[in-house]
Amino acid sequence: MLAELYVIYQGLSLAKYMEIEELVCYSNSLHCMNLITGPNVKYHVHAVLIQDIKKMFSRNNVSLCHTLKEGNQWADFFAKFGASTDADMSIHASPLKAFLIF
Repeated sequence: MLAELYVIYQGLSLAKYMEIEELVCYSNSLHCMNLITGPNVKYHVHAVLIQDIKKMFSRNNVSLCHTLKEGNQWADFFAKFGASTDADMSIHASPLKAFLIF
């Protein structure tokens, strides 16, 4: 769950840095989505991260949508890509060739 929340946080941070005004965020984790869209949780182990994400959602025109894990091919691709690199974060100016096959 920490990985999913952290990826959402990093994505929102990157969108803010890039001055993206409208964003749709897809997640296959209903639990994370409920934590983000639900009432504040004070005693959750990731409460600070969840609250930071909520603040980012409230400041921007951001939508959070659920996708089935079977349809979340990009998350699978990036999970494998991230596991194969030592970099903390990778930013690409243009789409990777792997995107062009879908």
